[in-house]
Amino acid sequence: MFKKRFNVAASRARDQIWVVYSLDPSTDLKPGDIRRRLILHARDQHLHNQVLKEQEQKIESEFERQVLQRLVKAGYRVTTQWPVGAYRIDLVVEGAGRRLAIECDGERWHSAEKLGEDMARQAILERLGWRFVRIRGSQFFRNPDIAIEPVFTRLIALDIPPEGSIAQNSGDPGEQELKNGIIRRADELRGQWKESTDHSVSDVVSSRSQNRDAGSVRPVTSGNASGRTSLSGTK
Repeated sequence: MFKKRFNVAASRARDQIWVVYSLDPSTDLKPGDIRRRLILHARDQHLHNQVLKEQEQKIESEFERQVLQRLVKAGYRVTTQWPVGAYRIDLVVEGAGRRLAIECDGERWHSAEKLGEDMARQAILERLGWRFVRIRGSQFFRNPDIAIEPVFTRLIALDIPPEGSIAQNSGDPGEQELKNGIIRRADELRGQWKESTDHSVSDVVSSRSQNRDAGSVRPVTSGNASGRTSLSGTK
C-alpha cells in the first residue's frame, strides 16, 4: 500500500512534481527506500540515465545490466569491468574513499567448472585489499530483491554511501520565485501544524486535570439537630 501511494503520487503529475523533504536521503534513509529514490530523482532526474548509458556500454550480460540498474537507481556510483592488473571486476561501487567489488556469477561465465578459478582470483584481490560480494544469477532471476539485499547490507557495513547529485539552479527568476513560494507555504503549514499540536496537548492536559479534581470530591453526610441528613461535597 505504501509503495502504491508513492507510485500514484509520482506518476499522476502532468507537468511538474515538487518534493518537499526535511531529511538527508544519503544518511536518513536506507538504500532501496522508495522515499530515497524519489528524492534523488527529484534532485536530478537525468543522473541515473547518464550513468547507465555510460556504463552499460561495457556490460557483458543482462544479469550485470539489471544489477547495475538497481545500484544506480539507489544512488550509488558504479563502474563496470574495473581493471585490476590482469583481472577485471564485474562491478565496483565507490563512495567516501571506499570500494566494494561485486561479482555477478551468471551460469554462462561462472560455471561450476570455473568456480575454483574465480575463488582463487578473488583471494588474490582480497590480499590486495579488495572487499567482495557475489550474486548468483539463478537466485537473482528467481527473486532479485532478496538476491541483491546482501549487496546493500555490505555497502552499509563498509560505510559506502550513495552519492545523489544535486541539480544545478537553472537561474530562471520565475522558477526561483515559485520555489520560494513553496518554501514559504511549507513553513506556514508547519507552523499551523505545530500550533494545532500544542493546542491539542494543552486540551488533553486540562481535561486530565479536571478529571483528577472531580475524582477528589467525595460525599460527606452530616446530621443536624432536626435529625435530617444533608449531602455536601468537600475536597
